[in-house]
Amino acid sequence: MITGHCPLNKHLSILGITDSPLCRACMETEKTPIHVMLQCNGVAEQRAAHLGSSATLHEALGDLGGLLSFWSELGWLE
Repeated sequence: MITGHCPLNKHLSILGITDSPLCRACMETEKTPIHVMLQCNGVAEQRAAHLGSSATLHEALGDLGGLLSFWSELGWLE
């Protein structure tokens, strides 16, 4: 049995080893583009730097350069 405050997947996700459907930045909910671009606290700093304070998907998608920079910085362009 594994015990502790963090699931093993969270540690493995940092290394890129897990195939979990959970967001690799927060491990709190399913990783979807909407979650990452608008909601994820784990990438809030990067999101603010590249996308500003986009409150809607339409606003986030309106800045293609910022959006590409954001995903590129995360290294999640797979």
